Amino acid sequence: MTGIDGQGHPPGTRPWSPPAGRVRSVLLLADGHKGDVSEAVGEVARHLESLDASVETHADVRSLDTDEGQLEAGGEHDLVVVLGGDGSVLTAARLFERRPVPTIGINFGRVGFLASLEVSGWREGLDDVFSGRALVEDRMRLGASVVREDGVARPAVLAMNDVVISRGGTPSMAEFELLSAGRRVTSYRADGLIFATPSGSTAYSLAAGGPILDPALRAVVLTPISAHALSHRPLVLGPEASLEARVVNAGGAVTLDVDGRMVTELGPGDRVLLETSAIPYPLLTTRQFDPWQRLRDRLGWAGNFG
Repeated sequence: MTGIDGQGHPPGTRPWSPPAGRVRSVLLLADGHKGDVSEAVGEVARHLESLDASVETHADVRSLDTDEGQLEAGGEHDLVVVLGGDGSVLTAARLFERRPVPTIGINFGRVGFLASLEVSGWREGLDDVFSGRALVEDRMRLGASVVREDGVARPAVLAMNDVVISRGGTPSMAEFELLSAGRRVTSYRADGLIFATPSGSTAYSLAAGGPILDPALRAVVLTPISAHALSHRPLVLGPEASLEARVVNAGGAVTLDVDGRMVTELGPGDRVLLETSAIPYPLLTTRQFDPWQRLRDRLGWAGNFG
């Protein structure tokens, strides 16, 4: 079916082909803590090998040392296949944070917004990838760096879903100040702030009342968490936005979480600088995949008045 852009594929996607014309090396990552995943990983590996690819398997993706990026130095892979939920796909994105590798997920999770293949159709989906019928969704990422009150800076980390500044277990609300390109936007008294990419707009931001963005967009959603002022609503900002969130006051430690993983604690005067990354993360999908069907299924939309 011809897409709206007239090129035979949906807007926001592009055809994908491996570097040497075929997939030679595959990294298979699996969330072995899920019983159905541990049962399927061997079958998926054998199918990949039958497609004439060498396969490196890690059956417990949760145990990988994402801080050291050990897999980035472990060899070149043409493709990453992930068995699990969205958390497993995000782990893959962290492992190859600086040098993204085309990744496709087989959804064994509850939601699965990042994994485009369902368990019932993973063979056909992988066959499409190997036969050159895959599409790339270039998912925008958000960079976050911390500058301490004394001026000491922490290296930036990249988020494919969201960057969250939260009061955590502190009993009282925290106070934050938001700046854009050095200009003050507003101050918040809230439980926290969520800075989400379009991919992350269906995660924590959505639960906090934020809008759903088309994954093809390049934009940032700022969603306050339980803001004290009812006038504080989610903001959608352009991809060139240079944002700064400063912790003004807090009754205890404030945490910085990136894609659901705690990075560091923040105190009064600490600043979080946020900018969109110039390098997106390549998630693969198939031409049969319907992102709107995924939304209808995951969010329980009826889709009609009948």
